[in-house]
Amino acid sequence: MPEIIFLWLGLLCLGYFVGIARYAGWSSKFPVVWAVLGGILLMAGILILTDSIPKRIQTLCWVFGLLLLVSVLVVEGVIVSVMFLTVEPDLDYLVVLGAQVKGTRPSLSLQYRIDSACEYLKENPGTRAVLSGGKGPDEGISEARCMYEEMLRQGVDREQLILEDRSASTSQNIAFTRNLLREKTEREEGTEGISRRLKVGIVTNGFHLYRSMAIARKKTDWQVYGIGAKSNAFLLPNYLFREFFCVIKDKLMGNL
Repeated sequence: MPEIIFLWLGLLCLGYFVGIARYAGWSSKFPVVWAVLGGILLMAGILILTDSIPKRIQTLCWVFGLLLLVSVLVVEGVIVSVMFLTVEPDLDYLVVLGAQVKGTRPSLSLQYRIDSACEYLKENPGTRAVLSGGKGPDEGISEARCMYEEMLRQGVDREQLILEDRSASTSQNIAFTRNLLREKTEREEGTEGISRRLKVGIVTNGFHLYRSMAIARKKTDWQVYGIGAKSNAFLLPNYLFREFFCVIKDKLMGNL
């Protein structure tokens, strides 16, 4: 019975890998993980089916596999638990995190973030937004500039928008924005403004919200809130699985 489960899971992973490649192309290398995982599961199923693995090795593999599965489920549970938070009104600032730009146009993930930010800013005209994201090697303009131009097209007041166009990671998004807002608050409100805890909403896709908020709470003194944008339903399992590794990496690096 276990070998049948492994074989079916292996085929499912390989099928999902092919689906991602056909649907989204090769904009990211991470989906290769699904092909590798599928190959491992298929090989394990075949080896168990042919009784080619000693029982002691099988037991060790089961223990390791179960520990890994529990770890993934725990982390994914935490990630999913904050994906649908109630939106807090009248925040001081939004921090809209950048994502891939295709040429000069936003990718679907970035478009979802832009749309969520635009909706909030129109409903809360007293809130300003920091658009955070630098320019990648394959991007025609910075992620911040792309968001800025798209938000203007959607009718957002340019006075509500602030650009941060140097960051290249979520940790840098938060750190650079923290410094920018500290300087801006001191300039506009003096020393009294610095002592006030800003109410800041992090705008990103739901799967990315936990890690972004955790980094913001670790690196700033803001009152941190989350605004989860939509995600592509077909690619969501891929995003969630990738986020598991990102959470582990940022935890080991001391960012969380």
